[in-house]
Amino acid sequence: MSRLTQKGQGAPFSLFQTVSETVSPAPFSNSTTTAGERFDASDGREFVIVQNGTVALVAGVLVQAPPVVAAHQNMAVTAYSPKSSTVPYTTITVTLGATAATVNQYAGGFLVVNDNAGEGQTLKIQSHPAADLSTSLTLTLEDTAVTAITTASEVSLIPNLYVNVVVNPTTPTNTPIGVTLNAIAASVAGTTNVFGLIQTKGPTSCLNGDADLTVGSAISPSNATAGAVENGVIAQGFVGRALQAGVNTEYRTVYIDL
Repeated sequence: MSRLTQKGQGAPFSLFQTVSETVSPAPFSNSTTTAGERFDASDGREFVIVQNGTVALVAGVLVQAPPVVAAHQNMAVTAYSPKSSTVPYTTITVTLGATAATVNQYAGGFLVVNDNAGEGQTLKIQSHPAADLSTSLTLTLEDTAVTAITTASEVSLIPNLYVNVVVNPTTPTNTPIGVTLNAIAASVAGTTNVFGLIQTKGPTSCLNGDADLTVGSAISPSNATAGAVENGVIAQGFVGRALQAGVNTEYRTVYIDL
C-alpha cells in the first residue's frame, strides 16, 4: 500500500549534482530514494528528484512530465484480483490499445478508474511486464481498490510524472513539473538512468520566450519556444510569476510554483 511520509529531510545528493545508475528491475528508483521525492531548502525553495529521459537537459528550462500514451487510456478490464490473506499483491489485467508497453513503463505511476465500477479511484502501480500492442497487460498495484473494480470498469494508465522527463514542448503532452538547475545528461534506455534535481517552487532562472514579460505577472509555458515561459495565458495554464521584465531568448528570474 502507498506509504504516507513527511517530505524528505535530506537529499541523497547535492543540489547541482547528477547521479547515473545502471538500470535495475525497478527503473523508477535509485539506490537511496525515489524519483518524485521532494526536498525543501532553508530559504523556502522546493526541489524534486527526476529521472531524465533520453534527451539531455540544459540549465534553466521548463520541464514536462513524460507524455501520456493515448492508447493506454480508457481501457477495458479483463481481470481484477485484490490483495488478501492468501494473495500478497493486488493485480489487474487490462487490454492495451494500439501501442505496446515496455517493462515497468508505469512503475511508480497510477492506474485511474475513469468509468463504471469503482470510478474515481487512483491506485499506485508497483510493476508490470512488457506487453505488445492490443494485448493483455497485467499490472501489480501497491494499492487495493476500496470500491471493487470489475470487468465493467474502464481504466487509464498515468506514468510517474518524474521519470523520463522532457523539455516542455510548445504543444503540451503532459503537465509541466519544474525548472532545471543545471545540465542533466540523457538516460540510455535499458542501460543507464540519470537522476538530478529540478526546482518546483521559489525564485529561479528560466528561459524567456516573451519580450514583454511583465514583473509580477502570471507566467505560462511558452507555445512558441520549447522550455521557455511567457506572459500568462489562461488556456496554457500558469506555472508561477515573473520577477524580472523579459528579454526574449534570455534567462530571467521567475517565481516558479509547481
